[in-house]
Amino acid sequence: MRHFHSQRTNVPTLLVAGLVLIATSCKKEFDTPPERTIPTGNILTVAQLRDTLAANGGAAVHFSTDMSVYCTITADEQDGNFYKSIYAQDGTAAICLRLVTSGGLYIGDRVRIYLPGTVLSAYQGLVQLDSINVDNNVVKQETLVNVDPLPVTLDQIQDADVNQLNGWEGRLVRVDSVEFIASEAASLTWSDAIGQTTVNRNLEDCNGSPNIIVRTSGYANYAAQPLPTGKGSMVAILSRFGSTVQLYVRRYGEVHMDGTRCPGQGLPIILKDFEDLSITSGGWTQQAVSGSVPWTASSFGSDNFAKINNYVGGANNACETWLISPSVDLSGVATPVLTFRTASNFTGPDLQVYVSNDYDGVSAPSSATWTQLTAALSPGSYTWTPSGALDLIPYIGSNVHVGFRYTGSSSDGKAYELDDIKISEN
Repeated sequence: MRHFHSQRTNVPTLLVAGLVLIATSCKKEFDTPPERTIPTGNILTVAQLRDTLAANGGAAVHFSTDMSVYCTITADEQDGNFYKSIYAQDGTAAICLRLVTSGGLYIGDRVRIYLPGTVLSAYQGLVQLDSINVDNNVVKQETLVNVDPLPVTLDQIQDADVNQLNGWEGRLVRVDSVEFIASEAASLTWSDAIGQTTVNRNLEDCNGSPNIIVRTSGYANYAAQPLPTGKGSMVAILSRFGSTVQLYVRRYGEVHMDGTRCPGQGLPIILKDFEDLSITSGGWTQQAVSGSVPWTASSFGSDNFAKINNYVGGANNACETWLISPSVDLSGVATPVLTFRTASNFTGPDLQVYVSNDYDGVSAPSSATWTQLTAALSPGSYTWTPSGALDLIPYIGSNVHVGFRYTGSSSDGKAYELDDIKISEN
């Protein structure tokens, strides 16, 4: 018997192979975009770049030919103290860089800046390279490059001639043995975080050098932080506005000011400077013994102060009104003194200053024993006059109140302005 063998075809295998063939033959080849390159052109140092402004008579320089400058970013926008305005330097000089859009460059980035499309100019004396498009003008070469700050003193900064100052402008610097002035360190923050306005604070040293401004944006992430109360060091960018030198902190963590303050510059035990335009903030009170003539807060220019005047409604009014401090603890204080300043006008009784260690803070002044202190007062014509240092050593170890007694009659009375009331270590 003959056997017939049928030929079988493996259908699944053929199907898979066909699909693979189809998939392979239909694979689309996508075009790879050409790698974008930014030309280099002639290379300038930062100093040479700055010199082109002088060579153009100080007029803005609009770059159009192929040129580049290499530099390292020394201040960025990360802490909020700078916005679309950062700083960079090389071994020759430093410069402010103004960006078209925020972000993209960070401290330690070593970059090549392609100059066509940018503008070199000066704003209030500060040389800046403007209109930098990070995508079109910047090529990063490295990251995390360290730049050591230049150690300078306040004396060196303030005494620098024009050439020296131009050489330092925009540089990363470090100032040592400095502190914020006592009146600011005692109660102020770095800036105005609520109104988000930029604020100047004053830095001093122990040598009596002229103060230097530390300028901080209200958008800085440390704007609401209290100023450091001690002495120490600060790393910052040295900038300028006209003839005024300014320091800008780039990182909050680069401020180390917790050492002992300069001799004679201790923080006040209590300070009332009326900057908040409040008479009663900080626990201060006023007591009207007779009449109804109050102390009020006022301003003239940038100066805020307390004032009182019994000339109301076209006539002098008889009155006795006290402005009294909160209780001040003089324990552990070696040489406490009271200081303030006054301005006055017209004729009438002088303002009187008292101290008490048995006043309860709320009753009428007559309920306590007060000792009058002798102070220098304004001679008139609204001339601001410092009181001199009024000795409080007899009250060491006590809790005291200080009182300012104003009196006027129906026939006369001075106008008084009072400011910067301070008890501190002499």
